[in-house]
Amino acid sequence: MRTIVRFIKKYSRFIFVVYILVVILVLVLKFPQMNMFYEIIERLKTGTRVGFADSTNWIPFKKIIEYAGSVRAINDWFAKNLICNLVLFMPAGLLIPLFAKHNKCWQVLIYGMIISIIIECLQVLLAVGTGDVDDVILNTIGVAIGFGLYKLLCIIDVKLGKTKEDS
Repeated sequence: MRTIVRFIKKYSRFIFVVYILVVILVLVLKFPQMNMFYEIIERLKTGTRVGFADSTNWIPFKKIIEYAGSVRAINDWFAKNLICNLVLFMPAGLLIPLFAKHNKCWQVLIYGMIISIIIECLQVLLAVGTGDVDDVILNTIGVAIGFGLYKLLCIIDVKLGKTKEDS
């Protein structure tokens, strides 16, 4: 376990860069639907104006409340969206304190929120998705869960270290 923790700490910046690239690939370029990538390239080549999407939501909790009552099963779109927004940003909460030397919860949450806002702005500006403040909220909650996992791993790492010293 300690070897894994040391590996992650040592390569946390590289892992974070790969993680951010994957997030951009999935959320902005809509991988595995790579036709969105080609569409963006074509818009840039032809000079087609890219602007704000019509369905941008700036009202906190609007879509969450709106869709929450209609969830029938875990495979519903809203349930998948909710889970993906939480799970996709958990690694940020785990990795940011490792390389940024900020291990206070509020600092990690601000970094995570900024990343989420940048992603939402890219989706709107490139017209590949809708901007949604609810996504920022859910992504930030995902960062908080990831930070909780980071703190839990720190506690486990310390206890494992003490156990090895005692033996």
